[in-house]
Amino acid sequence: MTSNIAESINVALKAARTLPITTMMEGLRSLVQKWVWKNGNEANGTFTQVTTDTETVLRENFIRAIKFQVFPINTKLYQVVVEQKGNFLVNLMEKTCECKKFQQDEIPCAHAIAIFTKTRLKTYDYVLITTKLQL
Repeated sequence: MTSNIAESINVALKAARTLPITTMMEGLRSLVQKWVWKNGNEANGTFTQVTTDTETVLRENFIRAIKFQVFPINTKLYQVVVEQKGNFLVNLMEKTCECKKFQQDEIPCAHAIAIFTKTRLKTYDYVLITTKLQL
């Protein structure tokens, strides 16, 4: 007698069966962790998945944003200082930045991500809705 979860795990681990037991168990742990995270966020209505290209841009912008300094002007307007490149004003309410990438790409630029990191805002809340995939 089997359940759907057992069948799902069996299919997902088909390739891992030839690996050493510790590697196979780590693969199983990782798989279950992903499922729990995905299903938990879906249940809360907060899960959004962006395209691979968008995810790549966000990751590159995050790496660039690490060195930026952020100075709040008010709750939605921030000044981001970039060494040797100057200052950039970012308006979170209008989703704009002086670099123009935030509004053109409709993906948070590195300056905006620097703000999100400092203020602990969720980056994915600022990605254009039409670039999100609903599961």
